[in-house]
Amino acid sequence: MYRVSLVHAKDTRQSPSSQERLADIIQEDCPSLAKDATFKHRGCGGSKLTTPLPFHCGFTNDYKEVVNNLHKRLPNCPLFGLSFSLGANIMTKYVGEEGENCPLVAAIAVGNPFDMYRVIKHLDSQRLSPSRIYDMAILNFLKTAFKANQSTIMSAPVEFNVKKIAQSSSIMEFTEEMTRKAFAYKSAKHLLDDSSCGPHLDNIRIPTLFLNSLDDPICIESLIPFEKLVSNPYLVLALTVHGGHIGYMGNSWPTSWVELPVSQFFAAMLKHYHK
Repeated sequence: MYRVSLVHAKDTRQSPSSQERLADIIQEDCPSLAKDATFKHRGCGGSKLTTPLPFHCGFTNDYKEVVNNLHKRLPNCPLFGLSFSLGANIMTKYVGEEGENCPLVAAIAVGNPFDMYRVIKHLDSQRLSPSRIYDMAILNFLKTAFKANQSTIMSAPVEFNVKKIAQSSSIMEFTEEMTRKAFAYKSAKHLLDDSSCGPHLDNIRIPTLFLNSLDDPICIESLIPFEKLVSNPYLVLALTVHGGHIGYMGNSWPTSWVELPVSQFFAAMLKHYHK
């Protein structure tokens, strides 16, 4: 019987070695987790869009398609979800949307932002702090992805202002000029609120571990929905004092401390699954 760990990545060109190492660690500590599938957003990681719709921070359709396909091909195989940052929000939202019908056995979300509107608003407001680096990096990623797939996106029956998109000075502005129009939302706030996983936490019905750091410059402490996480018995929140935004350095490069809790949690869930 195969065991599949589903790893969710925004852009696999950023750190493929860390993802590959994490997959190796999981298999070393949990040898029965024999297969790993990496999910990559449409139009990211060097891939080209085949439809005018790009991805956005709450778009769960593709993730659902991948999980359903794996579940159909391997009906007796327990599936585990592992996602980071933006991917953690999408995976968590998907798990909540599915509720009792979620095909995943368990999931781990690292550096989950929970509230996309408030996170983006926070990042865009940081002018003289380390958070500004993340803000500009994400904005540059969005612009690059749009430019690489511009002709395909522009083929949709939507009026885009390419000049305004290119001149966007914040993530919110880019979302207003491009993403919300592509998905027919009335505003950037409407899209971001609808994309947040926070409102779906109450409906999660599989064991889910949330790993966040109190010094995370993106997923800041004030945005962690403590009450929702505590009130649902299927959810576990693990907080560390340090770790930044999924930084979690190990004792030596390229190891990461996060490898330990991830492998331990999956091992425990697999053992429980077989009882």
